[in-house]
Amino acid sequence: MSDSSASRLPASAAPEGPLGVVITGGSRGLGLAMAQRFLAAGDAVVLCARDAERLEVARAELVTATGAGERLHTVACDVADPEAAERLADFAVERLGSIHRWLNNAGTAGRHKRPLVELSAADIAETCTTNLTGSMQLCAAALRRMQAQPAAPEPRYHLFNFGFSGLGAHFSRTSIPHRVSKLGVAELSRQLRRELQASGEQGIGVHELRPGLVRTELLLADLPEQARPIIDRLAEPPEQVADALVPRVRGITGTGRTLQYRSPLATLVRALSAVPTLRRVR
Repeated sequence: MSDSSASRLPASAAPEGPLGVVITGGSRGLGLAMAQRFLAAGDAVVLCARDAERLEVARAELVTATGAGERLHTVACDVADPEAAERLADFAVERLGSIHRWLNNAGTAGRHKRPLVELSAADIAETCTTNLTGSMQLCAAALRRMQAQPAAPEPRYHLFNFGFSGLGAHFSRTSIPHRVSKLGVAELSRQLRRELQASGEQGIGVHELRPGLVRTELLLADLPEQARPIIDRLAEPPEQVADALVPRVRGITGTGRTLQYRSPLATLVRALSAVPTLRRVR
């Protein structure tokens, strides 16, 4: 199945039952909101984040909201650490048994939203390592565990990468390392699908998930004051985005899907509608 044809097919069906779900970067924002929706649907969730204290706060929030403490498992994990992916995958198998959905949500927009020449080497390296290298290592670890699970003649286990479309990168106000690494994540998904198909792997689906602009701390960090009216106009609350995307992730079929909160046309129209606001704040 080609990437272009996959995007025109239905993206969801009835879920197979309670799922085992892994979400990286799940202590706040969209990852946290999605975890709550999965738990509310009866799924078991492994949640990871690099800030252990914030992760404990997130766990308490989720238990209070869903009462699903026995189905929620948390582990501190920095996806930029080369060994972290294997530890997370082992933990997920131990707690979930089978991994049905793996969401590579962890990422960073970098410490500063500035031109490339004003960024430190450490900032550039951290952004690219977390977003692209981290996603690649997590994909490899997840696939090894999924391939060890009972085989299926069609995709039963699904991996999701959070990348950028060309349109998303064009309108993003983040730094070059963030935009380029997220475009790289989208290409990672395409190349990984082709590799799995060439090897004859039929039981694992690889997909892109594009939530668009989500109003989170990651988005707002180091944001110039003049850009805030644009973000207020374009960005959506994580809870609203999670409400739309989680049912589609749970019911995903096939491989090569691109799940997005808004269609490219709707995104373009909304972005163009913000142009008068942009002119006023310049």
